[in-house]
Amino acid sequence: MNASKKCPHCGQWSAWNQSPHDRCEHCQGILAPDALARQQAQSLRKQEEKERFTVDFIQINPEDPWYTKFFKRIGLGFQLTFVGVVSFLLWLIAVLAG
Repeated sequence: MNASKKCPHCGQWSAWNQSPHDRCEHCQGILAPDALARQQAQSLRKQEEKERFTVDFIQINPEDPWYTKFFKRIGLGFQLTFVGVVSFLLWLIAVLAG
């Protein structure tokens, strides 16, 4: 199906594939700037949500000295224990709440 859309920049009609990235054949302006902005905002929101619910654990690098690896493993153990306890408490609250 061939569709066309009037360019908001130059006012000429251009072929349109209903994609936010489609450009005008005459002035190379974006045919649907609002759709492109909406798509970018949506991808930004998804990225923020993805980062919001992640837990960053201590990274143990192979090139670290032995004493740094030792203390990082201890810290990682505390981190895992804390996350486990908090997760259990949240699960318990959810189960008791019904």
